[in-house]
Amino acid sequence: MNFEDISRYSLRALMIASVCAVSTSALADDDDHDDDHDHEEEHFDIGVWNNNGVLQTGGWDHDTESLEVDYLRVFEATFGEDSMFPFSTDEPGVGGNSELGLALGGTFSLNVASGLGAWNGNGFSPTTSPFMTVEYGTTTVDTLSGGALDFLVTEDYDNHPIYSIDESADPGAYLMELTAKMDGLEDSDTFWIVFNLGLDEEEYEASVEWVEDNLVPTPAALPALGLAFIAGRRRRS
Repeated sequence: MNFEDISRYSLRALMIASVCAVSTSALADDDDHDDDHDHEEEHFDIGVWNNNGVLQTGGWDHDTESLEVDYLRVFEATFGEDSMFPFSTDEPGVGGNSELGLALGGTFSLNVASGLGAWNGNGFSPTTSPFMTVEYGTTTVDTLSGGALDFLVTEDYDNHPIYSIDESADPGAYLMELTAKMDGLEDSDTFWIVFNLGLDEEEYEASVEWVEDNLVPTPAALPALGLAFIAGRRRRS
């Protein structure tokens, strides 16, 4: 099936209708998140919440309607879990409810940074080809120029943007950088989604661990890292 022959609305409807729900074991909130590499977070949705006036991202489980991990900045996703759409996925979703401290009826945005990282075995190299698009509702942004997607805060929401990569992309792991913003609150720390496009699972997990080890451990000390600076860093032992 050629994606260009399907309208964005039809694509979204087909994907949501055909995606199978994936169950995950709930994780307790963990203050030692820096040392946690068990990767059960891969199926968590992105939960955005108000932490004393600052937006923070955590692992949201829509099945339990709860924030299973209060602090989470690396999310995992796999292209092609639906064989009809080998270069797209609607995970991770964006979920939450009225208990997360965001004003009902307000909107927050997920801002996609320009630039995409491609796993090179030792880090992520910046690339403009391939590039990725993210679609939600009538808005589509891409990693060539970046952009924002807006989400309405309701009593209980479970939203699933469509993430797509060029059909010409080589198998590998790809890194997208995002932040969350909302009027009246401080922006979130940068967070990342690591996408797997046909990469061996062991190698993919190595790429995820590299992000966790090199980009996450000292968020207060790290400025916003452009992807141009990512390639030269090395994973700590």
